[in-house]
Amino acid sequence: MDRKELEKRVDEADITADPIFSWVMEQGNNCRDLLRAIAPELHIQTASFETQRRLKFHPAMHGIIPDIYATDDKGRVFDIELQMTLPDFLGKRMRYYFSMMDQSLFMQGENYRNLPTTYLILILPTDPLGLDQYRYNTTWSTKGFKHDPLNIGQNLILLNASGTKGKITPRLQGFFDLMRGKINTNDSFIQKLQSDVEKYKTNPERRKELMDYQMKLDDMRYVAKEEERIDAIKKMIRRYRQFNADDKKILNLLTQDYGNDFSQEELKQFIKEN
Repeated sequence: MDRKELEKRVDEADITADPIFSWVMEQGNNCRDLLRAIAPELHIQTASFETQRRLKFHPAMHGIIPDIYATDDKGRVFDIELQMTLPDFLGKRMRYYFSMMDQSLFMQGENYRNLPTTYLILILPTDPLGLDQYRYNTTWSTKGFKHDPLNIGQNLILLNASGTKGKITPRLQGFFDLMRGKINTNDSFIQKLQSDVEKYKTNPERRKELMDYQMKLDDMRYVAKEEERIDAIKKMIRRYRQFNADDKKILNLLTQDYGNDFSQEELKQFIKEN
């Protein structure tokens, strides 16, 4: 990507970009006010938080980095994740996030009664369940009981920014609109969020951070595409071998399709390994 294209992407970036969302949530009471907009029924008064905190408890384990990791005045713990694509294996991912939250909260020698109530909040661009609801609430339940009879204390809130059904606060609707680039000028909170976004993008140090983030995204996309190409090459090699093609013939065929992406030495190595 050339410099001009990179500058254009930075100028067009909005609150959905990871570094912008994290920084904006750190400003003033933005994090608390977003939690209030999401879950007014919890009557949150104050919230302390960390952004991009890494949760990993063993080198061999898969770690997670919550966008926002917050605790309110009642000791409830929140992991807020803003996603701009619907993640694969969403249910298994949520299960693992809950487990990592519990590990971060429960130290050796503590009593189980001290394990706090946790909330995993996923803000998603599209509907994960296909019912067109703005919000899906999930908690542990037992047949015959209305709520969580064992007081397990794990709560999942899935937010669908493209939903049309159900009730949410006007402020949360304003946040959904902001994700799509529409600013509600009648809501001081939404105005402040957008103002903080602009402050981030015009700060030279932050702007460089965003440029680095954009380049990293491009690198990740390139790696993913390269892996797809390598998988396709391996499949082609195996298919050609089924027709008894020799290495020279396979190399000629691969060069026609992938000669612009890989050198002759790389293609020869793929043939040797497959």
